[in-house]
Amino acid sequence: MSDNYEISINHGAKTISAQSGESLFQALTRNRVFIPTACGGRGICGLCRLKITEGAQQPNDTEKKHLKDHELQDGMRLACQSLVKNNLAIEIPEAYYQASQYRVKISKITQLTHDILLLRCQAVEPKFIHVEAGAWMLFHAPPSDICPDGVKRSFSIASDTRNKQALEFIIRRTPKGLCTKWIFEQMQVGDEVTLEGPHGDFRLHDTPKDAIFIAGGSGLSAIRSILLEIKSQKIPKRATLFFGAVSRRDLYLLDELQTLEKDIPGFTFIPALSAPAADDNWQGETGLITDVVAKHLQDAQNKEAYLCGSPGMLDACIKVLSSKGMPESAIFFDKFV
Repeated sequence: MSDNYEISINHGAKTISAQSGESLFQALTRNRVFIPTACGGRGICGLCRLKITEGAQQPNDTEKKHLKDHELQDGMRLACQSLVKNNLAIEIPEAYYQASQYRVKISKITQLTHDILLLRCQAVEPKFIHVEAGAWMLFHAPPSDICPDGVKRSFSIASDTRNKQALEFIIRRTPKGLCTKWIFEQMQVGDEVTLEGPHGDFRLHDTPKDAIFIAGGSGLSAIRSILLEIKSQKIPKRATLFFGAVSRRDLYLLDELQTLEKDIPGFTFIPALSAPAADDNWQGETGLITDVVAKHLQDAQNKEAYLCGSPGMLDACIKVLSSKGMPESAIFFDKFV
């Protein structure tokens, strides 16, 4: 029989029991305290970070890879890498208490481009879902011949968060992604899956600054949700969305975004193609999205930016924004793992 230990959370606000040898991530999940993860607790994403105030073990190589020296010295660890060998005291953001698991049914699948779809999920149990614009949910793909053990991946919420009974996700197929392979090849309307969240700290900030949104590919997902929130809550913020794609076939939801230009005061939508095809008849902006941003943005000192896309795109955008005077503290991003 294995030993049991106690984990005290946020100075005794909650105490759970853990089994000797299991990871802190496993113990928390079993007790329905859901820590953010994009890799399902495999030590790849480095998102399941928390502070161990009592009983911390020495960090392993994976933790040293994802956490800075001063963070490690301050007790920061990865929940998936910290094994329970004694009683522990930890600190986590209160927002983690709002994360939960939801059983949902796939209600609609809309093909947006050759490799991007819009997925709509209807709540089954519980009936209402806690959602936040900009957040992401962990999607549990069930066991199949594609992924015999099932697989978990994170996808940003794309829908209007006023609807607590249905969620939408904009999902792009990744070449080697087991989860997206199952979604694109086997998932059917009526299938039930489990979602876990909401997670992440990508949110619209309550400031008077103009907002610059930059998205590439399926990175439009979280930004779409934020824009719908700006519309529904009539948030007084001037905003510009730069949406980059390779050719016309890679753009989607253009009609919706152009309608938002009319519905949101002070909102401007600027799509751009980096390599339009000869038959695209494209009259809009061309070139890398960073070049288009640089062309339209003269002075960014008193603006803030929200970025969603690949790590390479984000790094390039940050350089452009910084060169225009935007401090890094005003640049917020949701970088795909």
